[in-house]
Amino acid sequence: MGNGVIDGFYNSRRLQERLGLLSPIEFEEKHCADQTTVEQANLIPRQTLLPS
Repeated sequence: MGNGVIDGFYNSRRLQERLGLLSPIEFEEKHCADQTTVEQANLIPRQTLLPS
């Protein structure tokens, strides 16, 4: 069994419906970018509203 069998079974470029029609690599890149955005948003200090 060579690498051709693995490539035929696991195609990293094939679009996957369950991944939003992205390839596995595109999905992972988008996920990492989204996680970075969320982490940056969590670093922004929020102003608390004081009751008046």
